[in-house]
Amino acid sequence: IGGEAIANNAIKLLYHEGSQYLSVNGACTKDVSDTPKLLYSVVSRIMSIMYIPLIQMLIDSILAQDADLTVLYATAIIPQAAQCRVTTYNRLREHLLTGLPRFDKTEIILRDIQDIYACFGLMCEDVGAYMNTPSDVSFPFCTIAKSDASMAGYQPTSDVLPVAQIDLDIAQMRILTKLGNFKYAKYWFTYGRNSPVQRDSDNDLHSFYSLSDLAVASSRKNAEDIYSDFVAYFNDVNYSQKIIMGALEGTGKWGLKSIQQRSAVATESSAFLVVYLHMIAQINDAVKQCKNEKSDGEYDLTHPWDEVAALVIGSLEGTQEGGATDGRDGQLIWGLNTRRGFQFQTLNDQGYSRTNSDLIDALWAGRGEIDALDCDRLESTAENIKRLTLIPLLQSIVRYAVLNEGLEASSTKEDLALGETYALAVLPIIDAVDENSGEVIRENMIHNDKLKPVSAGAQKVADAVGAAAVALGIKCSHLGSTSQADPCRNIESSSVIRQTSLIFPTLIGLGASIWYMLLL
Repeated sequence: IGGEAIANNAIKLLYHEGSQYLSVNGACTKDVSDTPKLLYSVVSRIMSIMYIPLIQMLIDSILAQDADLTVLYATAIIPQAAQCRVTTYNRLREHLLTGLPRFDKTEIILRDIQDIYACFGLMCEDVGAYMNTPSDVSFPFCTIAKSDASMAGYQPTSDVLPVAQIDLDIAQMRILTKLGNFKYAKYWFTYGRNSPVQRDSDNDLHSFYSLSDLAVASSRKNAEDIYSDFVAYFNDVNYSQKIIMGALEGTGKWGLKSIQQRSAVATESSAFLVVYLHMIAQINDAVKQCKNEKSDGEYDLTHPWDEVAALVIGSLEGTQEGGATDGRDGQLIWGLNTRRGFQFQTLNDQGYSRTNSDLIDALWAGRGEIDALDCDRLESTAENIKRLTLIPLLQSIVRYAVLNEGLEASSTKEDLALGETYALAVLPIIDAVDENSGEVIRENMIHNDKLKPVSAGAQKVADAVGAAAVALGIKCSHLGSTSQADPCRNIESSSVIRQTSLIFPTLIGLGASIWYMLLL
């Protein structure tokens, strides 16, 4: 722009935008209560743009094989990549900040640098293309930092990356809370940081989708009947907001517990109480849109089924089939499946979670069905996805029953908080179909300062989980087992799998039943 760097011009415009918000009469008072949120958005975007010249200089130094400058700019950038994918950060640190820069790994390094763009709030076009690549370097084409980037092998047809990036808010909240920085984690939860709200025009205000907004959104009602089950179970319409804010602010049940336990409650509740219900709501909304029924979804500018995939997979799984190989990367249901697949011996022949393999097949099927307006089959596929996404949550109850069985109620380990959080993510659903199993899980997994955790033993909890799975229409063998507990030991292999219209109410016809049997 007239010889001025685009990034510099963008920063000036953002300073001007911020000054406008501050110049409004009554700014930063109760009369204009949205000023902090608007300024937070401006500051977040300025921070993103400030990364651009540092990244550009790092790339230039690497291609020039200037070791001193490479270390200088890597020192400025790579520690910030800790907020991104764990595997990418570890590789960049190893190649650029452990000893001399590994210029023999230049192409891998360049691709990893591109991998952190979106985490920094940047797209490929923001950083631009390098104009004078050495002839002996094959500069990778930038594809991962695109708004329609592939997610674990699912290729969206719309710009859905901003929806998927809600997982970055959770990942970064995890870092902040584990360091004891609950104040700034509360900003992430309240205002968002990585998932920009879709804008119809340049005149629309910039803001982010936030986990706090999703926790209280009216669109949660699209997740009926389980939405009502959760509200009734907690006797609070904003139950997840209360739990998370209590952990962040140091109030409520977990507010005075250890940093590790508060962190676990805030982050895992965000993922599996907030985003999980939001995902179910979007699945139902997609079916409604297919049937041309009135819908109340959060997003208007993206393909409705791409939104479902984004909330199942997230942005941190990468583009490759099966998603990230390191279970620490993924923050949503897909990542939880990755962790549990190894622990419960439910991996497929390609070495990744069998449940995720079934999920990706169902996501592709649903996309084809909604595009073809085959709404009956789409409804069946939607029900399959809902059942599949329950599997890692049920496995998690068993895993933490095993880990917590030997702990005292006074333990400061995060495992106690994790066990309760995973249980709360499914107990309202289980109670609707199997009250006895729900009661066993509740008595053993909901923490009580006066009672020993998992007092009935991990296997007793596993038995209840297995029975609940069958009641929910899940083939028990899909849960797998560990050496310490087997949820299916009392489940006959010939047990009839019951449909669960009480939990996920739809009209399931013959075609749906056939589709479900194929999935099993």
